[in-house]
Amino acid sequence: MVKVTFTLDDATVAELRRAADRLRKPQSQVVREAIRDYATRVGKLSEEERLQQVVINKTFAIEDHSRQFSLNMVIEHLCITGRKVTSVIAALTEEREFTEIVTIAGVKPFANRSGTLDDFKAFIDEYKSFFTALPKHHSKMTKAHPWFYSFNNFDWCSFMYMHTFIHRRQIQAIIKASKENR
Repeated sequence: MVKVTFTLDDATVAELRRAADRLRKPQSQVVREAIRDYATRVGKLSEEERLQQVVINKTFAIEDHSRQFSLNMVIEHLCITGRKVTSVIAALTEEREFTEIVTIAGVKPFANRSGTLDDFKAFIDEYKSFFTALPKHHSKMTKAHPWFYSFNNFDWCSFMYMHTFIHRRQIQAIIKASKENR
């Protein structure tokens, strides 16, 4: 360990002493644990901040009504869309018709709710496993995209990349706007 010397104000020292007494730990250990805890959270948004809806500037490929989403709403949209597209890709790869109608309205977030980040992490793991096991060929079967033309399985995989990139820019704009509103 390295010994460091720094100055703390009286109120901070009083809080440190109370915390050390309450935890029955040396003050130096309380400081180390507090720094580790702070380091894991610094620069990250709280759940409350992820729920905050902010208006972002017009952005390429983001519909006007989607410009007032929260981070959680964008993340939920990515999960809904990702799982839907995964189903489309699976069907097309097996040369099966995907009969469900794909609509823009059908992939909008249901609500501004907590817990979407954990769902997104789970979806990423699902998609990695799915994509890794996916046979690498272009299907003859296609499915129409609501904005574009009919895509085969390869086109839908490419669309996933483009779609995620567009919403990554939206997420960056929301984070920037959130910081400006603090």
